[in-house]
Amino acid sequence: MRRNKKGKTVPQDLFVFLVLGLLAAVLALCLTLGTAPAASAAALPQSAPGSQDITPYFLYIKGQDCILDISGRTAYINAWVSGQTSVATKCKVRAELQEKSGTYAWTTVDFWTDQQNGTWAEVDETAAVTSGKTYRVKVTVTVWAGSQSESQTFYSDEVEA
Repeated sequence: MRRNKKGKTVPQDLFVFLVLGLLAAVLALCLTLGTAPAASAAALPQSAPGSQDITPYFLYIKGQDCILDISGRTAYINAWVSGQTSVATKCKVRAELQEKSGTYAWTTVDFWTDQQNGTWAEVDETAAVTSGKTYRVKVTVTVWAGSQSESQTFYSDEVEA
């Protein structure tokens, strides 16, 4: 420190003084802004949208499944759908046995359909397959409640013959 002409003390290096002051202000601003998003994210309640898994809900379809089992040169296909009790009036299941014919391509080898009044439909079939080829079953199920219906398409696991 030194004294000016009027006798007051001033910093010897004014530049260093200004830089340190500016640095302190920037640091304070970074600390303030840096903690605000973390504090607000931590305050989200557990029941916030997106914090739980989404579970599909069907009005008429109660359950469905498909099993593809291959033994030797025979594929065993079982696909079924059940409708909601006291709601469903008719059920339909269509199962297509598909053979892999390219990287992303599938060809339908055979298909079966079952449609029943009530709350249940099922396809239970066998088909000849070629050794070394990969197969899957594409299943489309539909359940009616009077004139209204809902459908779902899904696939079995891929199985190599």
